[in-house]
Amino acid sequence: MQAAATGTTGSFAIPTQFRGDQLATMEAKYADGSPAGPSNWTSYKEFWTNFQPGYGANSILMKREFLAEVDDGPVTLTFHSWSGRQITYRLTTSGSSVTGSPG
Repeated sequence: MQAAATGTTGSFAIPTQFRGDQLATMEAKYADGSPAGPSNWTSYKEFWTNFQPGYGANSILMKREFLAEVDDGPVTLTFHSWSGRQITYRLTTSGSSVTGSPG
């Protein structure tokens, strides 16, 4: 389960209750379905370089390296866990401002 959040391209974390599950990977796509962020040939983003789970902090840290490469506007993030569960999160950037909301 995830919650709404606000931050900047320099510091943004998604409040996340992992409930014992572990994050496997993340996809990032623009509204038209094209890949968002760095390595724009794939929608799957690099673990630890673009995002990182903070299990003890109940959050997923979105790294500057990812946010710097995202165009202004909405991006749909899909988090895949090892249990097979998928969670969708909507990220919107505008300049250095970042907002996010579940689903």
